Order: sequence, then structure tokens, then C-alpha cells
Amino acid sequence: MTRKTVTIESKDYVFNTLKEAQKYYDAIVKELFEANLTLTTGQDFEDLTWIYSTYCAYTKHNLDKLGAFDITGFKGIRTIREKGGQYVPAECCAVVFSDGTEEEFHTDKAIKEIALKQNPR
Repeated sequence: MTRKTVTIESKDYVFNTLKEAQKYYDAIVKELFEANLTLTTGQDFEDLTWIYSTYCAYTKHNLDKLGAFDITGFKGIRTIREKGGQYVPAECCAVVFSDGTEEEFHTDKAIKEIALKQNPR
């Protein structure tokens, strides 16, 4: 199986592997969760905005919301995910929109989808 690189265009950076990119952004989400912070500016905010918007464009997910409202922040939240047939607690991201609503966002899933589009078979 060939390794998939991931290019994060908001900072013009290429991760050598999908796992490297996922690990990097998972650490940001974990830090936001542990510190109970909402990220609203800076390079990490720009990266997460690009990742979410690109994922939505590739999958046609939430395009109406993205067209109507700006992304104003990202924060870490606790959710339940299925893993190996079991439901386990996990941290993930919540996208905060300018209308005050939030949308659950899994960076690992989004980055995987982006890598698949950037590295077609």
C-alpha cells in the first residue's frame, strides 16, 4: 500500500503520511478539549477552517451552512464513537458558526477524505 501525503493548503505544508497529519491535528483538538478553549484566530484556526471547508466540498456535507454562515471558532468536545464494534468516549472538534450553532467535526475522518482526493489511485 502506498503512503498518502496530505497537503494542507492553508499553510502550504505537506505531511509525509496520512497518520502524521492526523496525529498533528488530533493533538490540537486534544489540547483545545483539555484547556476548554475555543480557537478563533491563528494558523491552527486557518488550517482547521481549510480542512473542514475542503472536507465539506469533497463530500457535499453541510454546504448550505457553510454558504450561509462564517466559521468563527473550533473547540474540543467529548463524543461517543464506534471503534471495533464498541462505543467509546473520544475527543473531537466542534465547528462554531457565526449563528452560534455548533457542528461535530472529526479531523481524522476529514483528513483521510482529503488525502484520498489528493492521492487518487
